[in-house]
Amino acid sequence: MGSAAVHQSFVVVDVEGYGDPTRTTHHRLAARAGMHQVLMSAFADCDLPWNDKAVDDAGDSLIVIVPGDVPKSLLADRLPTRVAAKLREHNAVHSHGARLRMRMALHSGEVAYDVFGGKSSPDLIFACRILDADDAKSALKHSNATLVLIASDPFYQSVILHDPAAHPNAFRLVRADVKEVRAKAWVRLVDDYQPATSVQRLPTPPPQSSKITALRAVVEILLRTPGFDTREGRDLVLRDLPFAASIARMSTDRADVVSIVRTCENYPGGVETLVDAIRFYAEGTTAMAELDRLPAARDADG
Repeated sequence: MGSAAVHQSFVVVDVEGYGDPTRTTHHRLAARAGMHQVLMSAFADCDLPWNDKAVDDAGDSLIVIVPGDVPKSLLADRLPTRVAAKLREHNAVHSHGARLRMRMALHSGEVAYDVFGGKSSPDLIFACRILDADDAKSALKHSNATLVLIASDPFYQSVILHDPAAHPNAFRLVRADVKEVRAKAWVRLVDDYQPATSVQRLPTPPPQSSKITALRAVVEILLRTPGFDTREGRDLVLRDLPFAASIARMSTDRADVVSIVRTCENYPGGVETLVDAIRFYAEGTTAMAELDRLPAARDADG
């Protein structure tokens, strides 16, 4: 016999493009680990309870059951912004294939449990269905956001609409027609930030030799390149260089990077080998794009 149904809240997340053929098994494992870490860290930041027994892992998605006595306003207000922040932190230090963008659904309802630890809940199934609403997928795909939030109509009407901190006016009404579900839902892009259109320029530095100027440009970019901006990251990259043993390592980040670049310049194709090794960890980042443009810039300078 099962127990009586109890009221719970549901948080369901899914990784966008998890099955993309450009992702390797290594990428998917990193993405899965990131998905778990992002959600657990966000829950901790919001002082929300995390119980491994209340989490169902479906490979590229997680279903989290939150006790009914936890204020739903925390799920609508604080949790989405913290999840988006943790996603950006994850993406800043992972290669393109391991990066994450997610959909997150919020709903609540009754859950019944059986003696084997299993559960049954039409409301929980409903939460999983609205997560796959076409409008939610399209909104994320055509944006710069890392997270799109989908709230059921009952959750929106009873929780979000009455909480200004949850940005009720930022949601738009959509239809969730997925399998057996035909329902209204509400969608909001949590962090759809546009890139800056202008950059404040620093004062022009005093004239320097072209070699020092070029070295400075490379070093400055490498110091902010994900996967090379820490000592541990550089240790990992240098394992792929055949002349790594010849590189004198320094105690400070800047001196260490200068020593690495200068040593690479002493070997035919050394700098290119270094850049290719870094690309595995930083492909798709702004810093990597800047690094790729440097050879063209040097050629233009003659």
